[in-house]
Amino acid sequence: MNIENLKEAFQFVFKKNAEAAYFKPEQFSLIGENLRSFKETSTSCVFSHGVYLLISKNDEQLYGFWSLSQHKPKYFEKKQLNRNKEQSWMKFALNSYVQLINQGVDISCGFDIFVWGNLSDTEYAGQHIEALTAFALNEQLALNNTSNQTEIQSDCEPKYSLVITNTHTPHVVDKSPLAQLMKQNSIALEKYNTLENQLIEEAKTAIEKQDTIQLGKLINQNHRLLHEELPSIIPPEIEIIQAEAEKFVDVLGFRATGCGFGGNTITLIKEYAIHNYVEQMSEIYEFETDVPNTFFTAQIGDDIFKLYDIESY
Repeated sequence: MNIENLKEAFQFVFKKNAEAAYFKPEQFSLIGENLRSFKETSTSCVFSHGVYLLISKNDEQLYGFWSLSQHKPKYFEKKQLNRNKEQSWMKFALNSYVQLINQGVDISCGFDIFVWGNLSDTEYAGQHIEALTAFALNEQLALNNTSNQTEIQSDCEPKYSLVITNTHTPHVVDKSPLAQLMKQNSIALEKYNTLENQLIEEAKTAIEKQDTIQLGKLINQNHRLLHEELPSIIPPEIEIIQAEAEKFVDVLGFRATGCGFGGNTITLIKEYAIHNYVEQMSEIYEFETDVPNTFFTAQIGDDIFKLYDIESY
């Protein structure tokens, strides 16, 4: 499933277009990959795994919920929101409504919500759904979305954002190049881990100092380190994106991500350049691979991403 499939599914079931789409990833690191966790578990924690939520207002004062596991949406009236006994995934979304009602927020319209996820560990699905619903409702109701996470942003123009790509490269954990390296050459991985940990510590300092330029350099160093020490784990799809990213003077930093399983990239870029970057990268990538790329944007510290849709520019 990709975002276009999800938008089409929403339109088919609710007979209207989704107004917004959000994504909460299973794991995402600005810099550095947790190779140690891969040694300790067979669970794949990659950026393309997570939960998607599509939402749209309705004028019927009804609150609809639908996932691909349901034949049709289930609707609640406003008076049912805070006394539901739902035992499915919907209870987590309903909790977000209840929290707003308890805070005295007047929810004057209805909403239709569609949820789809591909978490490798479904234990966290409810937490993802509740967080996504809360975030989406806050934005749709023009409330303030707050976060206690550190954000890096200079008061001086230009400002910077992250563009994250999901190249849709297949992920096969136990047969990945990284898995093979772990079986054959632990010395290379130990060296890589040591060098990467140094970059992570430097990146923390850069974030604390609000030094975006230095952070971009460290992200680039992280990618070069991957090339030099573990070159086999970078798939050709990411090589295509890297080659194009290097042509953009407004890109401060670029690296592959996904714990070595491939498939995703992070670009630290000046905000005013995002549109051209997404548009050109999408065209070139699809031309080279016959596969559409998916783009997300975020500020550093964000845990939930509003999906970038080129059509919205």
